[in-house]
Amino acid sequence: MIAYKHLPFILILLFILPTVLVGSKVAEKPIYAYRQNIERSGSPVFDKFENDPVIDLLGKNFDEIKQMLGEPAEQEYSGWLGPHNYILYRSKQGAIQFCSPDYLDDEAAISIILGPGQEIYGVKVGMRFTEIMAVLGTPDSGPEFGINNLYYMDYHLGKDNHQVPEIIISFSAADINGSTQDAFIKWEAYEYNQRGQLEATR
Repeated sequence: MIAYKHLPFILILLFILPTVLVGSKVAEKPIYAYRQNIERSGSPVFDKFENDPVIDLLGKNFDEIKQMLGEPAEQEYSGWLGPHNYILYRSKQGAIQFCSPDYLDDEAAISIILGPGQEIYGVKVGMRFTEIMAVLGTPDSGPEFGINNLYYMDYHLGKDNHQVPEIIISFSAADINGSTQDAFIKWEAYEYNQRGQLEATR
């Protein structure tokens, strides 16, 4: 099982207990500007929804997000899944959480978790896998059974020079025919490249 599939269930626990992750100096050169050059893959529906407001938050630091969304319900540090800082918003549309690993100078979101009711690319968390596929098309993987007795279905947006997906959107559900319980959005290529840079300096 691919490592990133381990994350959604544990991050859901961060909501329940209650309680993800990009960037360096955003003010100097916006690290989310990579989206201007991204090559879309998979279903052409992603081009239709290219300016999705959730995806547009990837790479923005916490201060920028607060300017857009207001003060969060929570802003904390967590050691789960490795040391990271997070901000959590709750609204009628559902919960949304932004996380940033603590090794970054600026707190910037390279992962976002959407709770039931939140929407991305025209689908809402809480829809079934078949309903999501009717909107987004054939997934890049899944739906398939994974760890923690959950089913996962993933969509990939673009690839970097190492053929790593730029962004992964992973939906999870307790039952293959049941409602999805979260959507985990991750700037996978950024973290992959950051890991390589950190290992190279050791």
